[in-house]
Amino acid sequence: MTPRTLVLSSIDRYLASGADLLEGLNAEVCERDSRLLRFPYTVMLEVAYPELDFINRWCWRHFGPLDGECTQKCSEYRACADETPHHHAGRWTSYWFAKTDYDFGFNEWYFSEKTDRDLLLANLPEMNWGEHYPK
Repeated sequence: MTPRTLVLSSIDRYLASGADLLEGLNAEVCERDSRLLRFPYTVMLEVAYPELDFINRWCWRHFGPLDGECTQKCSEYRACADETPHHHAGRWTSYWFAKTDYDFGFNEWYFSEKTDRDLLLANLPEMNWGEHYPK
C-alpha cells in the first residue's frame, strides 16, 4: 500500500495552528479572499509534498492546467513538460500556505466550478504519495 498522510482540513484549522507569523497573516488572508472571487470552491488539506504533487497531477488530468504561474518544473509528478517560466489559464488553482513539519503542511485547492471541487473530494480516498513510493 502506498503511503498516505493527508488530512482533510480547513482555513480555520490553519489559522488556529499558528503555522504562520501574525504579521504576514493579514496579507495572506487578503490574497485568499482575492482568489476566492475567481475560485469560490475550496479544499484545504494537510499534505506531504509527494501528495501535493500527486493531487496536482490528478487535477491537471481531470480539469486541465492550473491557473497562474506554472510550478510543474519542480513537481515530483509533472503534468507540464515546459521548463521555462510561463503561466496557464485554467479553472482551478492551488496555494501552499505553510510548512508545519518536514515536507508537510497546509495547501488549499480552489475551483471555479463546484462539480470540480466535489470530484476531488470524492476521490480523496484514492490520493496518496503516488507510484514513486510503493509499499
